[in-house]
Amino acid sequence: MTLKRPHIGRKTAELSRVSGTNTGLNAHRMVAECAVKMAEEYFESFAADNAFYKAIRAQGQITEKAARLVFVERVAPRLLEDARRALTDCLALPDDVMPRKQKDEIADALVKDTDLRANRYVAEANASIPSTLH
Repeated sequence: MTLKRPHIGRKTAELSRVSGTNTGLNAHRMVAECAVKMAEEYFESFAADNAFYKAIRAQGQITEKAARLVFVERVAPRLLEDARRALTDCLALPDDVMPRKQKDEIADALVKDTDLRANRYVAEANASIPSTLH
């Protein structure tokens, strides 16, 4: 899933450090993907509330796919730190639950993401969460 509004961030030569072209999230790709998945899960739980679902779909004037995209665009930037915490929790899992190689990939992603955290204030300033999430 690509998000429309890219946020200003410093350029890096190493492409594994950024979430992707025009994704709008100033984070390592693994952290950004985790934040987007979390936002999609939030959409599922809040879509069950008919009043909220109708409001975000503008009384049926847009499709569910478009409503989901708008929701994820607004919420995912606010979930980047939560995504980091979720990935960090994965590092504490036993090796039989999470393989060592996967833990190494997560640790590498978190280290590379650290430099991008300072630029997240731009993303957070542009992100908005619907009032039903507060």
